[in-house]
Amino acid sequence: MWDWIAFLGGTAALLLWMSRAQPFPEIGSRWAWAMLCFAAILAMSTNSPRLTTAETPVVIAGCMGAIGVVMGAVHDRRNQDVVLAPFAGMWFVAATIAILTEGWSEYTAPEQWFGFFVATTVILLELFLFWKGLVIGVQGRSWSQAALRQLDRGLIDGDRGAISMFEKSWSVDESWLDAMSHSALIRIHEFKGNHKAADKHRNLLERLGGEEGIEDAWLEKIDRCLARLAQTHTEEE
Repeated sequence: MWDWIAFLGGTAALLLWMSRAQPFPEIGSRWAWAMLCFAAILAMSTNSPRLTTAETPVVIAGCMGAIGVVMGAVHDRRNQDVVLAPFAGMWFVAATIAILTEGWSEYTAPEQWFGFFVATTVILLELFLFWKGLVIGVQGRSWSQAALRQLDRGLIDGDRGAISMFEKSWSVDESWLDAMSHSALIRIHEFKGNHKAADKHRNLLERLGGEEGIEDAWLEKIDRCLARLAQTHTEEE
């Protein structure tokens, strides 16, 4: 039991820590806190008069892992989070192997081959999720989406502010994303009165072809956010 508690609690704590570096940290954090709660409940159950079955942590890991992989893949597809799926995959792999190894010696040869095939498949799936999420990492689009959300909230400065996130929103293969980030940073710095920084990004934007290649909807969205923020500042004064 304590092995499962240490595994689930440790991976959940690591997920919570790594989620802080994500553009949308609340996605992985929610799952991490949920698993930490389950691990805490399992730890408390060890002192309970009613004995907790050995299958309980396996069921928790399997269910949380399976649902987490699906939800993590959805968020990855939406360019919002890349760490949930690999960590949920670890929970699912551990639960799958625990189920398969239970009574392994009693399996027939075909059943053992089938179990070996299932175990290999889920491990390869986890390796793919690990490679895609933790090796490739966060895409520039994710930071762009998060930066726009922060700008819409009026959060400009700081490590989690729009400026910091737009500065991370670059792509080697997608120059249009660089242009969108530069155009946003030009407007934000001009809004803050930092004309030197605005000129720097304006020069970089000109190297990419200027604002002609940027969709009007993007520029209008940035302008609306800044206009609303300026109105808020005026009302506060």
